[in-house]
Order: sequence, then C-alpha cells, then structure tokens
Amino acid sequence: MNISSKLIRCVSILLIMVVIVGVLITIFTGRTFAKEQNTKDYKKGSDILDDYPGYASLLDNLLEEHPNWTFTILFTGLDWDTVIKNETTAVHGRNLVQNKSGEWVCSVCGNKAYDNGSWRCASTSAVSYYMDPRNSLYEDYIFQFENLKWVEGKYTIDGIKQILEGCDYLLTDKITYTNTNGKKATINKSYAQVIMEAAEDAGISPYHLASRIRQEQGTGDKASATASGTYSGYTGYYNFLNVNASGSGSATIIKNALNYAKKQKWDNPEKSIKGGAEFLAREYIQYGQNTLYLQKFDVDDSDGDLYWHQYQQNVSAAKTESQSIKQTYEDIDSSLDMPFNFVIPVFENMPDTRCPMPGTQSIVTQNIQVTDSSIVVYQSKNTKSTKLATLKKNAKLLRIEIGSEKENGYVWDKVVLDDGRKGYVISSGFKVIDDVTNCNITAIATEPGNVRNGPGTSNTTVLTTLTVGQRVTIIEKGKYKNVDGYDWSRIIMADGTQGYIVARYLEETQNGSTETGKDIVKVVCNGGLTIRKEPGTNKSILGYADKGDYLTRIEQNVSNANGYVWDKVVTDSGVTGYVARGDDDENYIEPVKDNGSNAVQGDNFETSGSNIICEPNTTANNILSKISDAVIKNAKGETVTSGNIGTGYTVKYNGTTYTVVKLGDTNGDGKMTPADSTVVLRAYLNLNGMSDAERKAADTNGDGKMTPADSTVVLRAYLGLESIEL
Repeated sequence: MNISSKLIRCVSILLIMVVIVGVLITIFTGRTFAKEQNTKDYKKGSDILDDYPGYASLLDNLLEEHPNWTFTILFTGLDWDTVIKNETTAVHGRNLVQNKSGEWVCSVCGNKAYDNGSWRCASTSAVSYYMDPRNSLYEDYIFQFENLKWVEGKYTIDGIKQILEGCDYLLTDKITYTNTNGKKATINKSYAQVIMEAAEDAGISPYHLASRIRQEQGTGDKASATASGTYSGYTGYYNFLNVNASGSGSATIIKNALNYAKKQKWDNPEKSIKGGAEFLAREYIQYGQNTLYLQKFDVDDSDGDLYWHQYQQNVSAAKTESQSIKQTYEDIDSSLDMPFNFVIPVFENMPDTRCPMPGTQSIVTQNIQVTDSSIVVYQSKNTKSTKLATLKKNAKLLRIEIGSEKENGYVWDKVVLDDGRKGYVISSGFKVIDDVTNCNITAIATEPGNVRNGPGTSNTTVLTTLTVGQRVTIIEKGKYKNVDGYDWSRIIMADGTQGYIVARYLEETQNGSTETGKDIVKVVCNGGLTIRKEPGTNKSILGYADKGDYLTRIEQNVSNANGYVWDKVVTDSGVTGYVARGDDDENYIEPVKDNGSNAVQGDNFETSGSNIICEPNTTANNILSKISDAVIKNAKGETVTSGNIGTGYTVKYNGTTYTVVKLGDTNGDGKMTPADSTVVLRAYLNLNGMSDAERKAADTNGDGKMTPADSTVVLRAYLGLESIEL
C-alpha cells in the first residue's frame, strides 16, 4: 500500500493484485494494522530512563505527589533531530503558531499567512519547545499524556458538564437544533448524556471528547458555523469535532467540514458527536495515538506512518488543552488522586537539557551595510560598555539577531565583526543588503553538525542540525577562521535557511559525487517516490520525493525487497530513509553530473541569495523559459505554470527553494498597483508588518531602505512615469 503511482505501474500483475487487496483492507478498516508499541512501565528509581536525561527526576516528583498515578514509557526509537526536521523544515506549515512573531515564527516562511490568516509557520525552536516532553512533566501540563481509552467507572455526567462550563449552548437539558428542512427539532437528552454515550460506544474518554468539542467550537452562547446547523447551503448538518476542517480561508475550512458532515449524514448534533467519537477512536486512539500529545505529534509508528497523521496544526494545542483538562479533574477531585495512566514518549539523542521557550529576539543570518557616517559596535547592549569597533559609512558586516524591545534606551541588534567577535549595534544607521558571498558549491554533510546563525560556538543560536549525507550549498568559505577553535562555512539549505557550520563537517561534491562514495541523484519517476523507514513497500512511510527532487544517495543496493532495488538516501531536509531505485525494466532515479550551481539570470529576473528578484512584469513563463524544470508555487502552495507571479511565491530547482521578490509588488498579488504604495506607507508607519521578501520588494529605488520614497516610485511606475528595473 501507499507506494508511488509510478511504482504501481511498473510491478508485476501478481504484485498489483496484492496491492489492490491491501488497499481494499485499508478502505474498509480505515487504517493499516497496528503494530505492538515498544513500551515499559516506569517505577520510581527504575533505570529504564538512564539514557534519557531529565525525565526520571520529573516523573519521580509527580509520583511522590500522586502515588496512584502510573507512567508508561513509549520508546519511539526516533532520533530527536530527525523528528524536529520532519515537523518543521521537511513540510512547512505542519505546525503553526497564532499571533506570534520573532523566534516563534519560521524564518523561511516569515509573515506568510496560514489557515484563516492569523497563523504563521512555527519555528524550529517553537516546535522543539512544545515537542520536548520534559517541558510538560508537571501537574499543569501532564494531561496531554493521559491515556484516552475508556476506563470503566471513571467518568460522571457532572464531570463532563464541568468541562463544558462556559459553553452555554452545550449546557441545556434538551438538545434543540435545526433539521435539514430548516425547522426546529428536539432530542430529549443533554449534550453531556450524548457525549457519555458516544464515548462509551467508541471506547474513549468522554472527558477528552468533551474537551475536544469545547476546543473546536469555543465558549459562549452559540457554537461555531460548523455546528450551528444554519450555515448557508448546509442547513441541518453538524460537525462538532471539525473533522476534515482544512483549507485556505475560513469559508473553505467551514465548507470542507460541512461537506464531510453531509457525506456522513450527520444531520443532528447527536449523530455528529457520536460519529466524531467513532472517528477519533478509529483514526487515532485505537491506533497508537491515544494521547493528546500523540494526536498532535504523530511520532508513534504502530500504524505504519510517521508525522503525517496529526489532528491539527496548532503547535501548542496539546499543552493548552491539557490545562483545561487538569482544571476539570481538579474540580471533580481536588487531590487528583484518581488512577490516571500517562504515556510518556522518549526520543534518542535528545539534548541534555530541556528545549527552551523561544525568546523575543529575531534570529537571522544577513548582511547589512552602514548608511550613517559611522556606527559603533558595543560589547553589550549599553552605550557605556566597551567599544569593539567603529565602522565607517558603506562598511559591511553580518547581523545575527534583530532586537524588538528597548534596553537601556535603545533597540539593539547583534552583529559579527570580520574577526568573528560578536557585539551589539543600535538598530539604525544601516541597511540590509544582498548576501555577501564568495562561492556557490554543493556539499554534503559528513558529520551531524549544528547549523548556527553566525560563526562560532559561543553567542550564536543553533538553527538546526545537519543529517549525515544532507545536501547544502556553501556560499561563503574561508572568511571566519579559528573562531572558537574552528573554521566556518556559510551555507544555504534547500528551504532557504542560511547559517554557519564547522567547515570540516562538509565534503564538497565534484561532478555530482564525493570522494567518500556519496552521490546526488534526481527523481525521474513521474509519480514520485515514497521514502520509507526500511526497504520494502510495506514499511513505514517517512515522506515523499516528487519528480525532479534531488536526494543524496549514501548507500546503493541495500536490498531487493518486493522486487525492487533499494538505495539508502537523505533528503535535502535531512530525512534519512530508503527508496526503490527501480526494477528490471526501469530506473526511478538517475545520478546528477553537474556541480549543482544554482545561479541563474534571465532578462527580467536574477537569483540573489535565497531570493529570485524580479522586475514588475516578470511571469512564470519568463522563469520556466530559462529554467525548464523549475517548480513555481503560489502563496497557497499551488503549482503555477503560467501567468503572473507575486512576491512570496517560491521557485524550486536543482533541489533548492527560492522566495520570489517582485519589485513593487508588496502585497503579493503579482501586480503593482496603488495598493502596494499604501502597504509601503503603512509598514513605514508600523501600522502593518511585512515579511523579508515583502520588504525587499518595497525597496523599489534600490537604496536598501523602505521609505515613503519607495511608495512614490510605485505610484509613478503604475502611471507609466517611471520604470522599475534590476
């Protein structure tokens, strides 16, 4: 099951029949067969957590306070860095934060809006903070690990009502609703009764079911549009758990949820709640994802998949929902001495200390140029501290943090001098410029080295860790030598992330291969390839590689499982797995025989660092005529093959993704109109935020700043009085 469409076409008739049978089993059961979890019960003083720093002391504290509680340790067997890569850079938007900025937000996606517009792609540090169980092994947050299967005699109607407190529309003695004819109808049960019945039938916790309904529908005197029964075109249909509520924009999300409800014939609240409970049980709780944490982060392999099957994108959902659950239990039993069982996941090679909460600084790797007559670099965020250097006008340096709050009277940015020393400058008197680079070389990681926002192991921030075999592009080398004992290279990753890594951790490729036998291959299979945890078409799926994607092959001919030749590969996002290279008739990957250089210049566009800078009239056709195998996607992630492109679009070729900067197009609609001029003015007055790409698009006069002068240029160009060119 789940092999790529190209592979399906290439297998023998016998294998096709096997696959069809497997698909039918999946259709009728809903999921693949579950495998046994690798779990052990933890007792105070046990040594089973000796290899997982920080867990035992926290669990011992909880056991001391609550001796009736039990803890089951889930040994995921997953490498921590690999997990974080799959939850962040492998698929941007998999985890979202709401109304956050700075270190909370992914540096690649920036201000790109997700879902209803108020959500942003979560940063690696934000995901690491919420995924690290050690940050939640406290009474307030422990209930995200509660085993959510039904326990006989544990629940009461009053307990359910406690959870529903504040949801006035759910606290009625009888359920009054609108039927499909638009008429009022009544069910002679309370919502609490229906929830109890639904949970018992499905074999799940009614407290979890009530909490999930509360989370999805909100508090107040009425439910949201998906459970009102009155949404236009869907009168009399209800989706209390928002199953299949996905898409771009509120209207699409609501319609997708109600379309699902209509197909399931959920034409009253009771059917919706009971159907939703069955969905939760079938798709999550009975298949390994039996805690809030595991529903949010799919790191349990018992269903044959990893990372993809997650209930929602809100990265903080499990932790915040656990607080309300705890409060409810506390209202029922102030001592919390009920015999709860908690399933605690552990990962391999975790950091020795807990992952910290993201701070207020914005972490960057970018070059700036002095525009004032001079600026002073101080040792600390204080004008009375030691002066490290005074830089004259036009001097260039590296900025690695952007301040957001005043300290000692000023907003401060952290910078790196040419000799590797770090210091602080007042956040004015300079402009952001294109990346200062001195090479463009494809390289492969030979060790799992940390990528930092600047050179040096001190006073820098770890952005991610490269997987052995992961492909990157070196864009600067030889500049920062012997900083904290190492030479450093500046790299750009496939998703546009930039940073510094110890130079000796990289091996440069020559003609697509390395001296150690690793080589770059390109996926040529029309249906793409499935990346699996082990060789075999029935093994766990780690991800997918589309046609045209590049992979690093680190081992050939690993296996001939299921009639295919399997190679071990590493994706550009750092995921290690296995792909079917081909069979007797056809190959699905082919070696790359060039140095991977990505620099391209067209008549009206050019690559610049992690961006493709475009003139206002640039179209998708212009780019595709120069880079035929490029994949262009709009802000919604949809592939674009013709017509206008806008700021914030992405262009992927040679395995590297670039963000489009269309000069003058500051709102990303692909056009240059007076509306773009307004965006510039509002951003200049701090009335709205802008992503890095939008700020670059706003600099229409090329002075490195975003000022009212750029707004004027946009208006003049719109009227044909001036042209904007590279």
